[in-house]
Amino acid sequence: METLKFVMTAAFYPPYHLGGDANHVRYLAEALAAQGHEVHVEYSPAALALKRGRPDLDDAGDGGVIRHPIKAATGRFQPLSAWIFGAPPSVRRHHRQLVDEVRPDIIHYHNLSLLGLDLINVPSAALKMYTAHDYWVRCPRNDLFKFNQRLCEKPTCLTCLTISGKPPQLWRYLPSGLKPFDALDVAIAPSDFLRGMIAPYLRAPVVHIPNFAPDPNPSGQASSPGDYYLYVGRLEFYKGIPELAAAATQYRGPHRFVVVGKGNQAGVLEAARDQSAPLALHGWLPAAERDATYARARALLLPSIWYENAPLVAFEALAWGTPILASETGALPEILHGGMCGRTIQPTAEGILAGIEEFEAGDLAHGQRRAARMAYETYHTPAKYLENYHRLIEATWERKTAMRTAESPELAEMTFGSRQATDPISPGEPIDSSQRDAFRTPR
Repeated sequence: METLKFVMTAAFYPPYHLGGDANHVRYLAEALAAQGHEVHVEYSPAALALKRGRPDLDDAGDGGVIRHPIKAATGRFQPLSAWIFGAPPSVRRHHRQLVDEVRPDIIHYHNLSLLGLDLINVPSAALKMYTAHDYWVRCPRNDLFKFNQRLCEKPTCLTCLTISGKPPQLWRYLPSGLKPFDALDVAIAPSDFLRGMIAPYLRAPVVHIPNFAPDPNPSGQASSPGDYYLYVGRLEFYKGIPELAAAATQYRGPHRFVVVGKGNQAGVLEAARDQSAPLALHGWLPAAERDATYARARALLLPSIWYENAPLVAFEALAWGTPILASETGALPEILHGGMCGRTIQPTAEGILAGIEEFEAGDLAHGQRRAARMAYETYHTPAKYLENYHRLIEATWERKTAMRTAESPELAEMTFGSRQATDPISPGEPIDSSQRDAFRTPR
């Protein structure tokens, strides 16, 4: 295999991170480094400070990756300035110098909201890739969750940001505001749902590569299910935590609900527990304890009320052979692979309870464990992701070299997932390109 040089750019990277997309960047960077590639990652410690988070200094190993933290003489003002005005001079200078020094073959951009979209414009002969971990291409909030209350049905971006307590992104109003996206050679979507939601807003092809997680269960053995349903993740409104708390309060069956995570909705769950709901609440658990909890869960619950994309917790659960009860909203149904490793639920208290009842009636806690592990091995391992990733790089280079001639591969037609075009998508079908301008200009 040819050895390549990569520069990955993301606002967050361990130990300066809040999970989610930062973990994906780390997993990908370390997997590429393990293959012998030279991998550089630049990130902003000040971005975490702006979020008032603290670095996890116990998670500071480099994994063979060369780290380039961006210095911020102005502290938290640097990422705040990037959010409002675009990339500050100090960030642009850091990125330009890194690219000039490394001379990468690939520049792979990730979360740029606190760095600045205009970093993509750096002059370079490298292939420029972008992974859309969310809907930031078309949504200043990045989640299409209007006012932090409901799914967005029409863009009123300034009003939404104001009510959500976020500053405006003034750079989006500039004639050249979103033009840097045009410098991309290809974009990656971790779900087909997200691909459909952002493709109309990018000139570059958007290709779906299913998300992945490192295998915490290399033996491949699935454990017998225990007596609980599991939730792992942030305890926030948009994750369906009030609905989960209500379902636990109303539940009259023989099983428990185990919740692992922290967030602003923890009090809602504590109140339900105090009312004798069968709830066990934990904060973030060490990896070994978390793995043991995944392994014995009857199913992982994902009751999100927003357009959830491809959460890593789902693939961690599948690796342990644990089926999933997932909201019918957003990309989550794709993770079930046609129902072979779980069922969809309505993200309401009644929907969660009905889903559990159907799940138990079919004895799927036992019956789908092997299929859940098989889905992980087939679609969501690091090896499978890297295979698809390198295929995409090769095809994109061919396309770029051919200068979009008739001989160039049609990347937009490429797919690496299991979902078929005829499969249904839950609420939020992608809008057509004629509607693009309404969403591109925040109002």
